[in-house]
Amino acid sequence: MQAMQFLFNTLIGALSVIFILRMWFQYCQVDFYLPLSQALAKWTNPVIKPLSRFLPTVRRINLPALLVVFLLGFLKLPLLSFAFDGNNILLYAWVGLLHIASIWGETILYILFFGAILSWFNRSDNSLQIILYQLSEPLLNPIRRILPHTGMLDFSPMVLAFGLLFLNQVFMQYLPFWYIA
Repeated sequence: MQAMQFLFNTLIGALSVIFILRMWFQYCQVDFYLPLSQALAKWTNPVIKPLSRFLPTVRRINLPALLVVFLLGFLKLPLLSFAFDGNNILLYAWVGLLHIASIWGETILYILFFGAILSWFNRSDNSLQIILYQLSEPLLNPIRRILPHTGMLDFSPMVLAFGLLFLNQVFMQYLPFWYIA
């Protein structure tokens, strides 16, 4: 039973990160001709293309990708408890909305973490470093404007990571079912 729950949770989490990345790549206007961008589009197009007929992209936000993440979050609770109760549809919808926010925050933390680790070892520009830079810039630029200049050290990723971790703790304390999302 626990092995199946672990499997479902891991599968839902991995798929959610992939579709959040699809939405975030489009929002950040990551260069489509980079290999990772093309691979991500190729993996997600079978699901996104049919949905995009009904749901448009609004202000660079790919709504079909967000719908898929919402549906994965919606199905997470019934799959993990091995029971679907029609009376709890609002609860499932709430968990689906929280799932979008939770997975988005986790994905941003992964992007910051991998970007920091990669910057320690690789000083030349490669496609992964370019993608990580393009994905993190929309969030880091406003923080850089506020922080004082410190020369070679950039504290904005650390400030953003601490902010996301703080929000996670606040949501864990005050939003019901955040821990499930």
